[in-house]
Amino acid sequence: MGQLEETVKSLLKLRSMSMRQLAAVTGISVSTISKMIAGKQRVNVDYLRRIADALGVSPITLAEAAGLPMTPEPLAIPEGEARQTAMNTFFEYLGLAHWDVLREEIERELEKYEAYAQTDEGRQLIAEKYHVKRGQIQGIGDFLRDLDDIYDLFSHPETPEDERRILASGILYFLLATDAIPDYLFPAGYLDDAIAMQMVRERLERRRKEREDPGTAGDAAF
Repeated sequence: MGQLEETVKSLLKLRSMSMRQLAAVTGISVSTISKMIAGKQRVNVDYLRRIADALGVSPITLAEAAGLPMTPEPLAIPEGEARQTAMNTFFEYLGLAHWDVLREEIERELEKYEAYAQTDEGRQLIAEKYHVKRGQIQGIGDFLRDLDDIYDLFSHPETPEDERRILASGILYFLLATDAIPDYLFPAGYLDDAIAMQMVRERLERRRKEREDPGTAGDAAF
């Protein structure tokens, strides 16, 4: 029996749950769960998260049992040209797109969520889900401080509506976007979220400059 299978079955026994009950809670078939934890099927990160939630443990617990790669320390990212080289090397290691491509992908997501933020559904989702998900992560330094600052500014009654939409796009990215870097690569798994928060600040600064000098709107570089 592999470590993931042993861990899941031990947790099921501890919580007096059957495999069928786990399947019902997670929405994953018994067959799929059995094959995945037995190593007969590739580990699906989303399924692993659902199983972890149902069993009341951190996804990291199951990720470690599955032998998935972990990053135990925060990444030390240099500045300037060395920054892009270091990031590209890291992304290549993970089999992901390069730094500039990732930024373009995040930019498109933010633009999509900025439009969604104008809908009642988008605003309701932030109201209902933000504090729940925010409470699930701790100790990721600057990323969480940026996220909290963005939410506080979004919630401030005197924040202009156009700025509020930009801020909301970052919050919605945190809530909804499919992570380019899986969260089980802790804390690197929140790197794309951190990049998104920085890009929200950049977009916000550009919007303010455009308001002060409308002639600069056509010169904004994304």
